Amino acid sequence: MKKHTKKVIAPIVITVLVILYFIFYMWIGWSSSDEIPFIMKVLLLIVPAGFIGLISYMLFERIKEIKGGEEDDLGKY
Repeated sequence: MKKHTKKVIAPIVITVLVILYFIFYMWIGWSSSDEIPFIMKVLLLIVPAGFIGLISYMLFERIKEIKGGEEDDLGKY
């Protein structure tokens, strides 16, 4: 394996697990009974989708940090 491959695996696994959690949450929100208002269903789709986008962006930033040689976040402080 390359030098940084092992260090990238953990952030990818955690990101995938969190994204799967939010997808499940979106599915529950959309497939729930008709008793909830439509606007609530839309919010249950939009908010997790925003979090998925944010988490994906954070993963790409973290991978760039690791490949750039900054393996821990303590270098910023």
